[in-house]
Amino acid sequence: MISENTETRSKKENRVALITGSGKGVGAGIVRVFTKAGIRCCINCNTNRAMADQLLEEVQSYGGEAFIYQADVTDPAQRKGMVDAVIEHYGRLDILVNNAAMQPNRFIDGYDEELFRWLWNINIGGYFHMVRECLPYLKESPLGRIVNISSVHGKRPTTFDAGYATTKGAIRQFTRELALELLGTGITVNAIDLGGCKIEFKTGNAKWVTYHPMEINNPTMERRNLLVVPEDVGHVVYFLCSEEAQTINGHGVRIDNGLLLT
Repeated sequence: MISENTETRSKKENRVALITGSGKGVGAGIVRVFTKAGIRCCINCNTNRAMADQLLEEVQSYGGEAFIYQADVTDPAQRKGMVDAVIEHYGRLDILVNNAAMQPNRFIDGYDEELFRWLWNINIGGYFHMVRECLPYLKESPLGRIVNISSVHGKRPTTFDAGYATTKGAIRQFTRELALELLGTGITVNAIDLGGCKIEFKTGNAKWVTYHPMEINNPTMERRNLLVVPEDVGHVVYFLCSEEAQTINGHGVRIDNGLLLT
């Protein structure tokens, strides 16, 4: 666990992190862990500014340091504006956590071209282009890190939402390729293969989905209700961003309470 006592913070934790999609859910859990460790954060939200404001108030209440930047990661000008704002605020960028994503929960005949294009532009395009924007600054960091939030859906078929699963599989391969490309820069690139996580709601469901396929509920999986919480993810991401994790590169760490074993 990360202590909230600022006197115990490592001198290395003057680092700066940009976490996309971090106004709520998994991203917010990562922000909480990072800021309690002394890492300054850019909280990125797109449409739900109110939840990001609540998170910032919480962070400030325990002495953490962060600011909010509202941006759509699919928009080139907004991506650049967000990275520029981080440099303007803090003068550096050490960590990029790609987390902004959406999950329609649709069978394939429930997709049209517009929805699939939107899904792809967010879930993999956003990751790819955020790395491109951040890379010049990450290369200047003494402890540069990239962590991509993926999903167990990228590895194991789940009988629903082939579109979402395809993007998550792409994230895993993107992570491997990028880790290999950046060998020698000091930047490590890893992924989180996330299982069920207790969050407020999934981006995309409210706008696009009016039902959940019955096939996603498998009554034989006795442990399927043992969800992880966002801070569980935050602690693993924090370790992957540490100096101690320097030799972990190009990997995917599964966080699912062992559900893929059932």
